[in-house]
Amino acid sequence: MSTRPRARLAALAGGAVLLGGAAALSLMGSRGGDRPEAGRPTLAAAPSPPSPSRSSAPLQGGMDARALGLRLLTLPDPGEVRAGMTSLAEAAERGDVEAQIALGRVYLKGVPAVPRDAARAREWLLRAAPSRHPSAAYFLGVMSQNGEGTRADPAEAARWFEIAAQGGSPDAMFLLANAYRAGAGVPKDDRRAVALYESAGELEHPAALQALAMAYLHGELGLEPSEAENRRYMMEAEHAITHRRAPP
Repeated sequence: MSTRPRARLAALAGGAVLLGGAAALSLMGSRGGDRPEAGRPTLAAAPSPPSPSRSSAPLQGGMDARALGLRLLTLPDPGEVRAGMTSLAEAAERGDVEAQIALGRVYLKGVPAVPRDAARAREWLLRAAPSRHPSAAYFLGVMSQNGEGTRADPAEAARWFEIAAQGGSPDAMFLLANAYRAGAGVPKDDRRAVALYESAGELEHPAALQALAMAYLHGELGLEPSEAENRRYMMEAEHAITHRRAPP
Protein backbone atom coordinates (compact mmCIF):
# COMPACT_ATOMS: atom_id res chain seq x y z
CA MET A 1 0.00 0.00 0.00
CA SER A 2 1.41 3.46 -0.89
CA THR A 3 2.22 6.16 1.69
CA ARG A 4 -0.73 8.27 0.70
CA PRO A 5 -3.41 5.60 1.18
CA ARG A 6 -1.82 4.65 4.51
CA ALA A 7 -2.15 8.25 5.68
CA ARG A 8 -5.74 8.28 4.59
CA LEU A 9 -6.39 5.04 6.46
CA ALA A 10 -5.21 6.64 9.70
CA ALA A 11 -7.34 9.72 9.14
CA LEU A 12 -10.45 7.70 8.37
CA ALA A 13 -10.10 5.07 11.08
CA GLY A 14 -11.95 7.08 13.73
CA GLY A 15 -15.01 7.57 11.55
CA ALA A 16 -14.92 4.41 9.51
CA VAL A 17 -18.21 3.12 10.84
CA LEU A 18 -20.02 6.11 9.34
CA LEU A 19 -20.16 4.57 5.89
CA GLY A 20 -20.54 6.83 2.90
CA GLY A 21 -24.15 6.79 1.79
CA ALA A 22 -25.87 4.44 -0.60
CA ALA A 23 -22.68 3.28 -2.29
CA ALA A 24 -21.40 1.56 0.82
CA LEU A 25 -24.81 0.17 1.72
CA SER A 26 -25.34 -1.25 -1.76
CA LEU A 27 -22.04 -3.12 -1.54
CA MET A 28 -22.97 -4.70 1.79
CA GLY A 29 -26.56 -5.54 0.95
CA SER A 30 -29.23 -5.68 3.63
CA ARG A 31 -30.88 -8.37 5.68
CA GLY A 32 -32.98 -6.09 7.85
CA GLY A 33 -36.71 -6.55 7.31
CA ASP A 34 -36.19 -9.30 4.79
CA ARG A 35 -37.32 -12.19 6.96
CA PRO A 36 -40.71 -13.65 6.01
CA GLU A 37 -43.41 -13.13 8.61
CA ALA A 38 -45.70 -15.77 10.05
CA GLY A 39 -48.56 -16.71 7.79
CA ARG A 40 -46.67 -16.42 4.52
CA PRO A 41 -46.44 -19.42 2.21
CA THR A 42 -43.83 -21.80 3.57
CA LEU A 43 -40.79 -22.25 1.37
CA ALA A 44 -39.54 -25.80 0.96
CA ALA A 45 -36.18 -26.64 2.48
CA ALA A 46 -33.37 -26.20 -0.02
CA PRO A 47 -30.50 -28.63 -0.53
CA SER A 48 -27.21 -27.31 0.79
CA PRO A 49 -24.86 -26.50 -2.11
CA PRO A 50 -21.25 -27.65 -2.13
CA SER A 51 -19.01 -24.94 -0.74
CA PRO A 52 -15.50 -24.50 0.61
CA SER A 53 -14.99 -24.95 4.33
CA ARG A 54 -14.54 -21.40 5.65
CA SER A 55 -15.27 -19.79 8.97
CA SER A 56 -18.25 -17.42 8.89
CA ALA A 57 -17.47 -15.86 12.28
CA PRO A 58 -17.57 -12.04 12.27
CA LEU A 59 -14.43 -9.97 12.59
CA GLN A 60 -13.57 -9.53 16.27
CA GLY A 61 -11.70 -6.67 17.96
CA GLY A 62 -9.42 -3.96 16.59
CA MET A 63 -10.22 -1.69 13.67
CA ASP A 64 -13.32 -2.68 11.74
CA ALA A 65 -11.53 -3.47 8.49
CA ARG A 66 -14.77 -4.09 6.64
CA ALA A 67 -16.27 -0.71 7.55
CA LEU A 68 -13.03 1.05 6.69
CA GLY A 69 -12.78 -0.79 3.39
CA LEU A 70 -16.34 0.15 2.42
CA ARG A 71 -15.66 3.77 3.35
CA LEU A 72 -12.55 3.88 1.18
CA LEU A 73 -14.50 2.46 -1.76
CA THR A 74 -16.65 5.61 -1.78
CA LEU A 75 -13.63 7.90 -2.30
CA PRO A 76 -12.56 9.15 -5.76
CA ASP A 77 -8.85 8.36 -5.56
CA PRO A 78 -8.03 5.00 -7.24
CA GLY A 79 -5.27 4.30 -4.70
CA GLU A 80 -7.73 4.71 -1.85
CA VAL A 81 -10.22 2.42 -3.57
CA ARG A 82 -7.52 -0.25 -3.94
CA ALA A 83 -6.60 0.27 -0.27
CA GLY A 84 -10.27 -0.30 0.53
CA MET A 85 -10.20 -3.59 -1.36
CA THR A 86 -7.13 -4.60 0.64
CA SER A 87 -8.90 -3.74 3.89
CA LEU A 88 -11.98 -5.70 2.83
CA ALA A 89 -9.81 -8.67 1.88
CA GLU A 90 -8.19 -8.62 5.33
CA ALA A 91 -11.62 -8.80 6.96
CA ALA A 92 -12.81 -11.44 4.50
CA GLU A 93 -9.80 -13.67 5.10
CA ARG A 94 -10.57 -13.51 8.82
CA GLY A 95 -14.05 -14.90 8.17
CA ASP A 96 -16.15 -11.72 7.88
CA VAL A 97 -19.08 -12.86 5.72
CA GLU A 98 -20.26 -9.34 4.92
CA ALA A 99 -16.77 -8.46 3.68
CA GLN A 100 -16.69 -11.59 1.52
CA ILE A 101 -20.01 -10.62 -0.03
CA ALA A 102 -18.88 -7.02 -0.55
CA LEU A 103 -15.78 -8.22 -2.41
CA GLY A 104 -17.91 -10.53 -4.52
CA ARG A 105 -20.22 -7.67 -5.47
CA VAL A 106 -17.36 -5.32 -6.35
CA TYR A 107 -15.73 -7.89 -8.61
CA LEU A 108 -19.08 -8.84 -10.14
CA LYS A 109 -20.00 -5.28 -11.10
CA GLY A 110 -16.56 -3.66 -11.33
CA VAL A 111 -15.63 -0.08 -10.34
CA PRO A 112 -13.24 2.35 -12.09
CA ALA A 113 -10.23 1.23 -10.03
CA VAL A 114 -11.21 -2.46 -9.87
CA PRO A 115 -11.94 -4.27 -13.15
CA ARG A 116 -14.87 -6.66 -13.31
CA ASP A 117 -13.78 -10.24 -12.60
CA ALA A 118 -16.63 -12.76 -12.47
CA ALA A 119 -14.38 -15.67 -11.46
CA ARG A 120 -13.04 -13.79 -8.42
CA ALA A 121 -16.53 -12.58 -7.59
CA ARG A 122 -17.81 -16.14 -7.51
CA GLU A 123 -14.85 -17.27 -5.39
CA TRP A 124 -15.61 -14.71 -2.68
CA LEU A 125 -19.35 -15.39 -2.78
CA LEU A 126 -18.71 -19.12 -2.42
CA ARG A 127 -16.65 -18.40 0.69
CA ALA A 128 -19.70 -16.69 2.16
CA ALA A 129 -22.08 -19.46 1.06
CA PRO A 130 -21.80 -21.69 4.18
CA SER A 131 -23.43 -18.88 6.18
CA ARG A 132 -26.53 -19.18 3.96
CA HIS A 133 -26.57 -15.38 3.78
CA PRO A 134 -29.36 -14.47 1.33
CA SER A 135 -27.23 -11.95 -0.56
CA ALA A 136 -24.46 -14.47 -1.22
CA ALA A 137 -26.96 -17.08 -2.39
CA TYR A 138 -28.88 -14.59 -4.53
CA PHE A 139 -25.81 -13.42 -6.45
CA LEU A 140 -24.55 -16.98 -6.88
CA GLY A 141 -27.96 -17.82 -8.32
CA VAL A 142 -27.83 -14.89 -10.74
CA MET A 143 -24.33 -15.90 -11.83
CA SER A 144 -25.40 -19.51 -12.37
CA GLN A 145 -28.45 -18.34 -14.30
CA ASN A 146 -26.44 -16.02 -16.56
CA GLY A 147 -23.27 -18.10 -16.90
CA GLU A 148 -21.03 -15.54 -15.17
CA GLY A 149 -17.86 -17.04 -13.73
CA THR A 150 -19.30 -20.51 -14.30
CA ARG A 151 -21.36 -22.34 -16.91
CA ALA A 152 -25.05 -21.46 -17.08
CA ASP A 153 -27.03 -23.99 -15.06
CA PRO A 154 -30.75 -23.36 -14.38
CA ALA A 155 -30.93 -26.11 -11.74
CA GLU A 156 -27.96 -24.68 -9.84
CA ALA A 157 -29.45 -21.21 -10.10
CA ALA A 158 -32.75 -22.46 -8.66
CA ARG A 159 -30.93 -24.10 -5.73
CA TRP A 160 -29.20 -20.85 -4.84
CA PHE A 161 -32.44 -18.86 -5.25
CA GLU A 162 -34.17 -21.31 -2.89
CA ILE A 163 -31.56 -20.64 -0.20
CA ALA A 164 -31.82 -16.88 -0.70
CA ALA A 165 -35.63 -17.06 -0.63
CA GLN A 166 -35.46 -19.01 2.64
CA GLY A 167 -33.35 -16.13 3.96
CA GLY A 168 -36.03 -13.59 3.03
CA SER A 169 -34.79 -12.16 -0.29
CA PRO A 170 -37.79 -10.97 -2.36
CA ASP A 171 -35.61 -10.76 -5.48
CA ALA A 172 -34.74 -14.44 -5.10
CA MET A 173 -38.40 -15.32 -4.47
CA PHE A 174 -39.34 -13.59 -7.71
CA LEU A 175 -36.64 -15.30 -9.79
CA LEU A 176 -37.46 -18.67 -8.25
CA ALA A 177 -41.15 -18.11 -9.04
CA ASN A 178 -40.18 -17.45 -12.65
CA ALA A 179 -38.23 -20.70 -12.67
CA TYR A 180 -41.23 -22.71 -11.42
CA ARG A 181 -43.47 -20.92 -13.88
CA ALA A 182 -41.24 -21.87 -16.82
CA GLY A 183 -39.95 -25.18 -15.49
CA ALA A 184 -36.39 -23.86 -15.71
CA GLY A 185 -34.15 -26.05 -13.55
CA VAL A 186 -37.13 -27.17 -11.45
CA PRO A 187 -40.38 -29.01 -12.32
CA LYS A 188 -43.03 -26.67 -13.70
CA ASP A 189 -45.35 -25.80 -10.81
CA ASP A 190 -47.85 -22.95 -11.15
CA ARG A 191 -49.04 -23.18 -7.54
CA ARG A 192 -45.49 -22.88 -6.25
CA ALA A 193 -44.88 -19.94 -8.56
CA VAL A 194 -47.97 -18.15 -7.24
CA ALA A 195 -46.94 -18.77 -3.62
CA LEU A 196 -43.49 -17.32 -4.28
CA TYR A 197 -44.89 -14.30 -6.14
CA GLU A 198 -47.20 -13.70 -3.18
CA SER A 199 -44.33 -13.97 -0.68
CA ALA A 200 -42.25 -11.50 -2.72
CA GLY A 201 -45.28 -9.26 -3.11
CA GLU A 202 -45.77 -9.09 0.64
CA LEU A 203 -42.23 -7.70 0.74
CA GLU A 204 -43.27 -5.07 -1.85
CA HIS A 205 -41.48 -6.54 -4.85
CA PRO A 206 -43.01 -4.61 -7.80
CA ALA A 207 -42.36 -7.20 -10.52
CA ALA A 208 -43.89 -9.98 -8.42
CA LEU A 209 -47.01 -7.90 -7.84
CA GLN A 210 -47.22 -7.11 -11.55
CA ALA A 211 -46.88 -10.82 -12.37
CA LEU A 212 -49.85 -11.58 -10.11
CA ALA A 213 -51.86 -8.73 -11.62
CA MET A 214 -51.33 -10.05 -15.14
CA ALA A 215 -52.05 -13.62 -14.06
CA TYR A 216 -55.43 -12.53 -12.70
CA LEU A 217 -56.11 -10.46 -15.81
CA HIS A 218 -55.51 -13.37 -18.20
CA GLY A 219 -56.41 -16.31 -15.96
CA GLU A 220 -52.87 -17.68 -15.86
CA LEU A 221 -51.01 -19.84 -13.31
CA GLY A 222 -54.23 -21.65 -12.42
CA LEU A 223 -55.91 -18.44 -11.22
CA GLU A 224 -59.44 -17.49 -12.18
CA PRO A 225 -59.64 -14.23 -14.14
CA SER A 226 -60.52 -11.36 -11.84
CA GLU A 227 -60.58 -7.69 -12.77
CA ALA A 228 -60.80 -6.76 -9.10
CA GLU A 229 -57.66 -8.75 -8.20
CA ASN A 230 -55.91 -7.38 -11.28
CA ARG A 231 -56.62 -3.81 -10.18
CA ARG A 232 -55.65 -4.54 -6.58
CA TYR A 233 -52.28 -6.01 -7.49
CA MET A 234 -51.55 -3.26 -10.02
CA MET A 235 -52.22 -0.63 -7.36
CA GLU A 236 -49.95 -2.47 -4.94
CA ALA A 237 -47.25 -2.67 -7.63
CA GLU A 238 -47.46 1.07 -8.27
CA HIS A 239 -47.13 1.72 -4.54
CA ALA A 240 -44.21 -0.72 -4.24
CA ILE A 241 -42.27 0.99 -7.04
CA THR A 242 -42.11 4.18 -4.96
CA HIS A 243 -41.01 2.25 -1.87
CA ARG A 244 -38.62 -0.18 -3.56
CA ARG A 245 -36.00 -1.47 -1.15
CA ALA A 246 -32.38 -1.74 -2.24
CA PRO A 247 -31.43 -5.00 -4.00
CA PRO A 248 -29.75 -7.58 -1.81
